Amino acid sequence: MCKPAFILLLLAVILTAAACGNTNKPLGQSGNEVSGNAPSPSPSIQAPATTEEAATPDPSVEPTVQAEQETSVKIYYSDTELEKMVSKDIQVKSGSNEDLIKQALAALQQDGPEGTVNLWKPIPIKSVTLKDNAVTIDIELPDTARLGAPGEQMLLDSLGQTLFQFDFVQSYDLLVDGKALESLMGHFDLDHPTVRHS
Repeated sequence: MCKPAFILLLLAVILTAAACGNTNKPLGQSGNEVSGNAPSPSPSIQAPATTEEAATPDPSVEPTVQAEQETSVKIYYSDTELEKMVSKDIQVKSGSNEDLIKQALAALQQDGPEGTVNLWKPIPIKSVTLKDNAVTIDIELPDTARLGAPGEQMLLDSLGQTLFQFDFVQSYDLLVDGKALESLMGHFDLDHPTVRHS
């Protein structure tokens, strides 16, 4: 039982030793210039110029390396009577549009101003993605978070108003455990996706 492990270990040591003994020389050096006692430089220094060194990073490929910006965002809550929306202005630091959406949705789950009720607080958000101006939100919907018709309407309105304040958001798709349901809580149809109205 130990024999296969020993053989694999021995093979790994041999291959490592063989790789370390590789003495590729830069262009223009002959084998006579290196003395037998001098340590050979590491292969990464000796290797001739490769496409990795010649390639320059394309700035359009790395949009994730952005400086964080502070943005003023309105978060929408329902009043305690479930009759109207109440907004709260917050400052959000984000490095990308997707990060801005995630921060806004996280704020939507926090308590609002006095006289409001947070309908999103008991609803865990599993994932949020932004692709081609479309936001996809995957949530869990525990039984304790289910509401009547006025509550469901206010919950969807608060989400729509929070998301559509951003010009780059043209639609959102609200999924429950990865599934596109016909209705979130049984009272209103849920569009897949919900599109911004001009």
